[in-house]
Amino acid sequence: MNSQPYGFTVRGLRHVLTSWIVRAAAWTVRRMPASRVPHLSRFLAGLLRLATGKRQVIARENIRAALGDQLSEAEVRHICRQSMRNLVESMLYLLRLPVTTAEQLEQMVAFSGVEHLERALAAGKGVLIVTAHFGNWELLGARIVVAGYPLQAVARDAAHTATASVINSARQSVGGGCGVVSRDDVRGMLRVLRKNGVLLILPDQHVAEGGIVADFLGRPAMTATGPANLAVRTGCAVLPAFCVVHADGTMSAEILPPLPVENSGDRDRDIAVNTQMINDVIAEQIRAHPDQWLWFHRRWKNVQ
Repeated sequence: MNSQPYGFTVRGLRHVLTSWIVRAAAWTVRRMPASRVPHLSRFLAGLLRLATGKRQVIARENIRAALGDQLSEAEVRHICRQSMRNLVESMLYLLRLPVTTAEQLEQMVAFSGVEHLERALAAGKGVLIVTAHFGNWELLGARIVVAGYPLQAVARDAAHTATASVINSARQSVGGGCGVVSRDDVRGMLRVLRKNGVLLILPDQHVAEGGIVADFLGRPAMTATGPANLAVRTGCAVLPAFCVVHADGTMSAEILPPLPVENSGDRDRDIAVNTQMINDVIAEQIRAHPDQWLWFHRRWKNVQ
């Protein structure tokens, strides 16, 4: 006898609930001033912490393992709380983008390092911006777009199409210039770069297939080789960029100088060297602002 009547499954129900929650959050946040978003994020983050006990344990274990004995237990828990709040706040600002004007975004997020982007585009081989689930990564891409540089963001498809629709429509609402490329669409990524476009990618999470083991925050981690592969195949510039959230709620998006990409002709070596270089620049930002990275992810699983 079927124990799941009417075609429902636990996973399916979870997807439906997630979609409802995302739509309700979008409806709410688009009807309040931007100044209220931090207050709402604190409230929702508190609720989310109560509902995600297992993820809280993962986050604390990750923080202790990555940052060592330099932190007290109180500091570990503070970083964990702030990390959850940062995640919620990033998502709320993303959902609010359809009602955020370019002028408002410029006031919210300071922007520097555009000269590195200009020089990279002048070379004519495309630009790969590497960032992480750090600070307000969603507004990083939006801020680059309103500065006059349309880009395509590489994103994992949401598990439920209704949720993906809400999230991607919010991303694409910015100035008509923020598109989305599936992380499985390698040809699409190559097309963007070969047309001298700007591609934004977040390679800071665990990959189950197609990665290599590289050091990340002092520990071996399965790491995506996609960015290094794209750089070697196209000769594009690789620019790290991050959007830091300050204590007063203001944000600063900065594009850093290009990484010295290795392209010696020894493909395996070049990919390993470039992948490690990308990990290192991300790790440097996390060590400087540990409360702004997404610690709830099992970043170091399946590696001895």
